[in-house]
Amino acid sequence: MMPTRPHERGSASLLLVALAFAHPAVAQQAEQPACAIHGKITVTRREETHAAPLRDQMLGMYSMHGAEGTSARPGAAPSPVHLSEKAVVYIESDELNRGTYPLPSHAPSLDQRNLQFHPQVLAVLVGTRVEFPNRDNLFHNVFSYSQPKEFDLGRYPRDDSRSVTFDRAGVVRVYCDIHSSMSATILVLRHPYFASPDDAGSYAIGHIPPGTYRVALWYDRDVVERKTIEVREGEDVELDFND
Repeated sequence: MMPTRPHERGSASLLLVALAFAHPAVAQQAEQPACAIHGKITVTRREETHAAPLRDQMLGMYSMHGAEGTSARPGAAPSPVHLSEKAVVYIESDELNRGTYPLPSHAPSLDQRNLQFHPQVLAVLVGTRVEFPNRDNLFHNVFSYSQPKEFDLGRYPRDDSRSVTFDRAGVVRVYCDIHSSMSATILVLRHPYFASPDDAGSYAIGHIPPGTYRVALWYDRDVVERKTIEVREGEDVELDFND
């Protein structure tokens, strides 16, 4: 086998550098293979329904008065809240928290519709701007007294939207000052390694560096399960949650 000449080795190195700069994905793949965590969430716990009677009563009251009513017509049921809107899987890792990550190009939304927030659990990266559009034909007033981000958006009507930038990590509890049955949670995380499941419970978190991690399932108002896994170079990990 003929030895590689010095100038040929130099040309090859320059080519790899050029490819890395031209295509960031090439550089990432050169550093480490893409790994993923994927699995299925099965929720068997009984849903908390303490807010439902009050919400239903208010929907009926607004419908009867034809008010400036809600987006629901008389007799309409509240918009269903699916698993995709109530659960988030995310990695807990001090190492990943120290990384620097690009913000999403599109601002996520926490909608107000039929006297409910949609989704009821929203995970975002620190520094993300979140929109709060009002889809109901009445006024809402979204606020939070949570330490990571206190805000009060004031009263605003249907088809109006206001936004908040979440610049500190932590758990933000969100409410409506007018309708006490409305609540949601925003998880402000220091890294983007999180995912919401689809309505069947399937989820996937991709491009994870190899390492040992603790993975949490947040459902409704709190973490309901944590599991420790090892992500090996070039291997995907299947991780199911049953709550």
